[in-house]
Amino acid sequence: MSIDNLKTSEQYLLNWPTNEKFAHANFLSSLSNEKAVKLIDQWPNWHRGNENFYALIIYGPTGCGKTHLSCVWGDISKARKISLKQLVAHEFLESKNLVFILDDIDHYIVDPVIQEAFLHLYNWTREQGGYLLLTATKRPKEWGVSLKDLSSRLLSFETVQIKAPDDYLLRAVIIKQFYDLQIILSDDVLSYMVPRIERTFNGIRELVKNIDRLSRIEKKKISIGLVREVLNLDNKGY
Repeated sequence: MSIDNLKTSEQYLLNWPTNEKFAHANFLSSLSNEKAVKLIDQWPNWHRGNENFYALIIYGPTGCGKTHLSCVWGDISKARKISLKQLVAHEFLESKNLVFILDDIDHYIVDPVIQEAFLHLYNWTREQGGYLLLTATKRPKEWGVSLKDLSSRLLSFETVQIKAPDDYLLRAVIIKQFYDLQIILSDDVLSYMVPRIERTFNGIRELVKNIDRLSRIEKKKISIGLVREVLNLDNKGY
């Protein structure tokens, strides 16, 4: 089937939603993320040497599981997720539970107004004995923070990286992505996929979506041949 035919046929498909699960038991742990998972599990007993810390930054590539981990921590801590609008408006001052999550903070922290607002949030939370969890794609040194007081405080935060996935985690992520679509993948198809796929979580998500789409369009079981067809389409810019 050509790319044009695939896209034309796609309009007749029902867009079934993926059942994304964010439960703690559903998080996939491996060597690439074990330190971050351990810190989430240890809260509120966050220790660094003989000292406690109250702010954690988890960073890594898009789709690596940062949001999933922040959701897990949110369930454990009953943390409030603070939006950009709420941060600038200082709405966090109204919160009774002084535990906050800010996702993808490096996407907007370069703005001086936001830097001032975040510094206020940190100082207030710290004074009240609260906790912060930040997620980002880059380490704090690369955020472009110009406010010196904030820059120095960010460098004092505990920082942990989620690294590129190993083969064990790649296999687990592939299995989970198909399981969320209510599909059980055979071992031979899984073994064929692992060495040939883009080794990023977003790449896996997109590939699984395209395999499922083509499987439903052509009304075929997911096989090595069908996976090969999707990989070839992807390589041609599908």
